[in-house]
Amino acid sequence: MTHKSFRDVSACGRSCYSPVIFWLIGVGLGLWTGCSETSLSVSHVDQEPFTVYQQLARLEVTSDRLFHVIEAQADAVGYTRLLEAQSGLSTPLTLSQTDLIEQSFVRSLKVMLIDLAPTNFWEDHLAAYYGTSLPGEEAQALLAGYDNEIQSASRLQDLRESFVRDRLPDLLPAVRARSQIYQIPSQAMEPTLLPGDHVIVHQVAYQAAEPQLGDVVVYRYPDENGKRFLHRVIGLPGDQITIRDQVVYVNGEALPEPYVRHSDRSSMAGHVRDHLPTITVPLETYFLMGDNREESLDSRFLGPINKEHVLGRVLFVYWSVDPDTHAPRWERLNQLVR
Repeated sequence: MTHKSFRDVSACGRSCYSPVIFWLIGVGLGLWTGCSETSLSVSHVDQEPFTVYQQLARLEVTSDRLFHVIEAQADAVGYTRLLEAQSGLSTPLTLSQTDLIEQSFVRSLKVMLIDLAPTNFWEDHLAAYYGTSLPGEEAQALLAGYDNEIQSASRLQDLRESFVRDRLPDLLPAVRARSQIYQIPSQAMEPTLLPGDHVIVHQVAYQAAEPQLGDVVVYRYPDENGKRFLHRVIGLPGDQITIRDQVVYVNGEALPEPYVRHSDRSSMAGHVRDHLPTITVPLETYFLMGDNREESLDSRFLGPINKEHVLGRVLFVYWSVDPDTHAPRWERLNQLVR
């Protein structure tokens, strides 16, 4: 059974891995020095024109045109070279492989900066900025002709670029604090997650929501200071969990588990690994198990995990290297964790 915390790339092995974080979340933007979160206001803008700015900003975000400006300023090439150097790859990257890494970088950047941002975060700040830069009539004209890129591209592109230059440094800390990246060191979650996978975790996924059955979560054992682990949510508060002959039953029904791996089919009579008498998951706790059942030290042995120790939800794999061969696993890039 594997009792090994997976690697927090921002804290463990800091000398090797902190640059990867830096490139991943935008050091190439050149906008990090002196960053601080600020609040933007447009008190001089009338309510009616502000509605126009909100509509225009929403189009800018949903069309990905704002993100493309951010992406253009990020150093995907530098990030790729850094990954190659830090991963100790067995062979040099080819041009097509470099392209794959750059695509993964762009996807990761979008997830961390756009997809995981608070609701309407970019729309609200962009609308506020446009409200200080555009008269209402011009904003209305740009909104009406938004799909006509020839007519509106130059003016809006200038505005996007000035927003990225003037406001992004103040906004990035609030967004990047919502996610973290980690490296998987153990076999406890195979085949879903492999040793050498690098994943993005949504750190505030459960601030306004509850973990759901099947979520793969990061958590901290209360008896191990600072160490982080990850397993899958098998039981919710109030659920009755039973294990018979390695089959998990939730509230009397066998749980469908297409993700499970069993390396040992022998049944250990009377042992909680394969046979767990019915327990009721206490309130505010979750029953967690690794997908690689015979290689995971989880709630079968440690009991349910309190919600206060759950740190976030694992979203997807952005990079993966086989720790034995030092060969990239290209097929795993950009895989959602399910």
